[in-house]
Amino acid sequence: MSFMESLRLTLEADEGVVHEIYLDHLDKPTLGIGHLVTEDDPEYGMPVGTPISEERVAELFEKDMEICLRDCRYLHPEFDDMPEGAKITVASLSFQLGLPRYALFRKHHAAIEDRDWREAAAQLRDSKLYRQTTARTERHARRLENLA
Repeated sequence: MSFMESLRLTLEADEGVVHEIYLDHLDKPTLGIGHLVTEDDPEYGMPVGTPISEERVAELFEKDMEICLRDCRYLHPEFDDMPEGAKITVASLSFQLGLPRYALFRKHHAAIEDRDWREAAAQLRDSKLYRQTTARTERHARRLENLA
């Protein structure tokens, strides 16, 4: 299985796949695999429950992944040379949080740069994110520890 296939499966498990517009936990219109509807999307302003095709979900996921992977490479220029478990974790967190928020995990990123997978996992557990999305963040931490 390719990295992109593994990443998509991870994000589908974490975000779900919804073929209609719905409100996320912050009451923001969302669709597909955690795609936040923006003013640039043709779905902007459409009511909750509007059906979305699998083709559109795939199109948005591909677009979101281009942004996500660009952000990953910005945070970690050696991203493409990392072990797959680290790449899945970094990409998933980047997707979940966005670049501005994920960039704030400085000690976590420093541990990744040092290939100190246990410390990178420990830094995830010592975060507000861990308290907010414990199960999801614990899966990331364990994936990193499995690299040690």
